[in-house]
Amino acid sequence: MTTEHTDRDQVDFWFDPLCGWTWLAYQWLRQVESVREVSVRLRPTGLALMRARTGQLDVNPRYHELAQGPARVIAAAHALRGDEILAPLYDAVGSRLHAPGGVLEGTFGRARDLSPEDRRLVQLEVLGKAEGAVAAALTEVGLSPDLTEQMRSTQWDGALSDSHAAIPLDGRRIELIGVPVISVNGGNGWFGPVLSAIPAGERAGRLWDGFRLVAAEELVGEMKVVGDRTVPQPRLVF
Repeated sequence: MTTEHTDRDQVDFWFDPLCGWTWLAYQWLRQVESVREVSVRLRPTGLALMRARTGQLDVNPRYHELAQGPARVIAAAHALRGDEILAPLYDAVGSRLHAPGGVLEGTFGRARDLSPEDRRLVQLEVLGKAEGAVAAALTEVGLSPDLTEQMRSTQWDGALSDSHAAIPLDGRRIELIGVPVISVNGGNGWFGPVLSAIPAGERAGRLWDGFRLVAAEELVGEMKVVGDRTVPQPRLVF
């Protein structure tokens, strides 16, 4: 194994299963684990919940329920089975939503040029199909597909909020709303990186080395991403 560090890095990774950018970053970290001394620990959060509470989204109740639903199921499964269920369940859900042929494949590109009203209809249509993908994922990891009923339960919103609030900020006066968020060895949580594809092997390791270096620099207060993007299809690049 190739590594620049003598100790294994503990990486906390906050995720929402609906976010395609987060899925790409997670697949990158899985590659990093094969070439660097890194262990990834998943932390569920709810992007729709966070945005609604900060006034970033003016959403109707149906959209909010559908967008928040998969994260609620993750939180419910976490309460039942603990940390060990998070990786297999996220793998099972994420592959069904974001991998080629998944429920969300091409959705954002299809909707980006539509009017707000038509875009919302497309979003609602696709999100309505996500419940079946989540149910199949639950079955794959040995949980009851009936757990999808928790998509409509607000009882998990507090746990998701608490998990998000646990992101280390070390006094920075910012609020991290987007995902993914990464914290290295308990240090500050950082939004991103936002990737267009999944780097593999040593390329993944080099990107990690750079990210780790910037994340550890106390002079850096915030990393920003600017520009309009569509969610790309997950693929490996060397």
